[in-house]
Amino acid sequence: MTNEKTNVTLVIVGLLLGMLISALDQTIMATAMPSVVQELGGLSLYSWIFSIYMLTSTASMPIYGKLADLYGRKKLYIAGMTLFMLGSVLCSLSGGMTELIVFRGLQGLGAGALMPLAVTIIGDLVPLEKRGRMQGMFAGVMTLASVIGPAIGGMFVEYLSWQWVFYINLPIGLAAILILIPALQETKNQGKPSIDWFGALTMCGSVVAILLALVLGGGESGLGSGQHNSWSSPQVVGLFLLGAVLLALFLWIETKAKEPIIPLPLFRNRIISVTSIVAFLMSAGMFGAVTYIRCTSRASSG
Repeated sequence: MTNEKTNVTLVIVGLLLGMLISALDQTIMATAMPSVVQELGGLSLYSWIFSIYMLTSTASMPIYGKLADLYGRKKLYIAGMTLFMLGSVLCSLSGGMTELIVFRGLQGLGAGALMPLAVTIIGDLVPLEKRGRMQGMFAGVMTLASVIGPAIGGMFVEYLSWQWVFYINLPIGLAAILILIPALQETKNQGKPSIDWFGALTMCGSVVAILLALVLGGGESGLGSGQHNSWSSPQVVGLFLLGAVLLALFLWIETKAKEPIIPLPLFRNRIISVTSIVAFLMSAGMFGAVTYIRCTSRASSG
């Protein structure tokens, strides 16, 4: 979709900035949360600050990817960045924990565009033999964010206020947008796009139901009631069943849709299937470790 007028170097810089704030936002909150809870209250809702972000960003990623194929990567990436920045502003203005959770969900909806579309744009711009180097650069940015995020969050809380963990997204995100608008040039997509609305709805419903079951199962409900939900509780089992039904419906819809969100024949390719499984396991390990560190830091601070 890109053309010869694209400035590849500037586009890479803009995408790296977007990757930086996307990764930074997942680590900078860890050291700021005790101050947030102290000011806003709502300790029982603590885990939802992270969970709602993961729910909305995970559910929206495949939709952004498909819409980018239909309408162009640039429009969707800038829209996602704008939504992420809007969510950041609203989070900084939150007057209570419930408001912060809602706005974190909005922020997650924007974040769902940043990482997958960055990888897609790089795939359009960079030849196959150079993509390994680009992946290394992206991995380096994520590693840097995981190292400096907690330190920056602690510094903001110590010398400024917890709101600055959201304010920091604004100049970096704005710089990324101002770089990408002139640097990334795309050819217009010909033809009328067909959007798989039913596939999008069932996929989002399935992802949200399953992730909610995993969040609520085996611990406190997180909704302020202090109630514990075992893995065999009706709420958790019901969410798992709902997720399974919606997932089966989604897979059936994808076999009938003109422009499916996820073309299932792709997984007949062994390379795509194996790499998808490996990526799933790596992500599960990484985010599981991040969540565990957050929980242990919460317990030690409490």
